[in-house]
Amino acid sequence: MPVFTLKPHPGVSLLFILVVIGGLLTAMSFFSMEEGTGEYRQRGILTLILTAILGICLTIVATSKMWFPHLWKKNSTHSRHKKHTQYHPTVKEHEFRKHH
Repeated sequence: MPVFTLKPHPGVSLLFILVVIGGLLTAMSFFSMEEGTGEYRQRGILTLILTAILGICLTIVATSKMWFPHLWKKNSTHSRHKKHTQYHPTVKEHEFRKHH
């Protein structure tokens, strides 16, 4: 049974698609303007590099629930912490003094 709570974030996924399409179209326009001068080729390569970096970052952000599931569990440490403090020696002494 797949866990649907760990699916990629839809807003970030949409932004990823827009960034990749926009970056590729911009780079293609720079390469089409190139006429052997080298001016627009460098801009096109820079655009592709920036698009790749943004794409990788957005992929990590969109899939962060899959990479770090322990950060997304609701109150994952709360019950463990409560049990720990409930049976901690200093808490027992405090409770004992309060009742006697």
